[in-house]
Amino acid sequence: MELVYYPDPRLRDRARPVPADIDAALREAVPAMFEIMYKARGIGLAGPQVALGWRLVVANLSGDPKQKDQEQVFVNPEILEKSGEIREEEGCLSLPGMVAQIQRAERVVVRYRTLDGQPIERPAEGLEAKLFQHEIDHLDGILIVDKMTPADRKQWAGLLEELEDDFEASRKKAKRARA
Repeated sequence: MELVYYPDPRLRDRARPVPADIDAALREAVPAMFEIMYKARGIGLAGPQVALGWRLVVANLSGDPKQKDQEQVFVNPEILEKSGEIREEEGCLSLPGMVAQIQRAERVVVRYRTLDGQPIERPAEGLEAKLFQHEIDHLDGILIVDKMTPADRKQWAGLLEELEDDFEASRKKAKRARA
């Protein structure tokens, strides 16, 4: 399992709902997802970002791998309500080095299941609300580049092009290795 980078088409796929009966393979993916998230210095990671096509998110708002008690797993998360509006800097592990002003709801009400199947419905605000919106966007195939202003897109055009070139080069290299 490894981090998937823009413009990999798997980031654009809508993730499938996790079945009620979570299998061992999916449970075993969770620690690996946390490890990848911490290595990349993130606070959240969605299934599609590691080529896992399931509606699964891991998070630790502290970003500190030593604070295991802060780790959370959200299965099939969805936003039920949004209120307020904020525009803040946001980055993405799948778009390394890029930070842009993204408009989000200030508060959300979310519903998800825990890894043990417990249903949860609760409010979230601030950083946690932003995390839910960002990661659920990933589950729906939406990236921060899609939410950037034209000015931000222009500012980051060089990095986006570099990521696209790197992706194409790695695809060609993989194709030659298979041949």
